[in-house]
Amino acid sequence: MKHLDLDKTNIDLTVIINEIAANQSEVVITRQGLPVARIVPDTISDQVTKNYPLRGMPIKIAADFDEPMSEL
Repeated sequence: MKHLDLDKTNIDLTVIINEIAANQSEVVITRQGLPVARIVPDTISDQVTKNYPLRGMPIKIAADFDEPMSEL
């Protein structure tokens, strides 16, 4: 966990976000030694994959997809 003091450093948000995304670590922003904010990496929940179990699987369409059905 990295600590950055607002009063002592010139903070560039883009650099902080890139570091968090690359290292999957958190950063605590402090003012006069007291923590005022914490930036943590976002995680993709398993809920997305549970709702869509076929996501990422190849799609196969039969050659006779648009042919009329024999029962009709």
